[in-house]
Amino acid sequence: MKSFAHITFLLLLLNVSFCFSQNLNKDIKPKIEVEEVENTLSATATVENLKSEFRNISFKLTVFKKNKRNSNRSDNAQDGRVTLEPIQKVILSKTQVNRTQDDQIIILLLIYDEDNAIIGKDRLVFGGDEETKVSVLKPNDGLEMLGIIANETKTKLGNDFYDMLYSEFSKLNIKSQKIITVQEELTFGRTTKISVKIDNDIVEEFIARPDEDFLKYMAETSSAKIFKYFKNIEKQAKFITQY
Repeated sequence: MKSFAHITFLLLLLNVSFCFSQNLNKDIKPKIEVEEVENTLSATATVENLKSEFRNISFKLTVFKKNKRNSNRSDNAQDGRVTLEPIQKVILSKTQVNRTQDDQIIILLLIYDEDNAIIGKDRLVFGGDEETKVSVLKPNDGLEMLGIIANETKTKLGNDFYDMLYSEFSKLNIKSQKIITVQEELTFGRTTKISVKIDNDIVEEFIARPDEDFLKYMAETSSAKIFKYFKNIEKQAKFITQY
């Protein structure tokens, strides 16, 4: 009975993974088109509806930038919602970013359905070991970000926590295939709620306080939970490999 339960669980994991990879870029075609003029990258995010029916989608276009010489980092995100007509291609957003020879730049376009599930993505890399040689990368299972935490905070308090979490996470030296996002939501009064998410999973959530020791403690706690999250994924992968 125990072996049967393990096989059943394995089949379930494989089925979920298969369904996700099959749905990614299946009915839509996201694409990032980039031109470089005088060390400035101009990116245009587009999406094409491949089905003969209307689609309600949302998108997020994020530019991650890191200087390899001084480790300075920044990220910028644009998002919105669009209703696609059948067999229609539209421009979602445009952005520009300056580039030097010491910069590594990742441009990521994510497409979500009405339930906020990821159904499409495109990703370009400039200035790294895996620098993009063509306009479009082949879709892969999951996402391929390497140790990047997106900053979606709104206040100095939230940004201070982000910096502390980034510092703690960097010590782990994790090359993740997931997007880690720090989000901040304004609540009643003068407080804010900070959430740490990996894809759509909430790893940590708390009400922020203007206390440096408290923020540092929450950064350490969140980093530990992130580490545990990826270790669980690693264990699941080893479990599947055994079969």
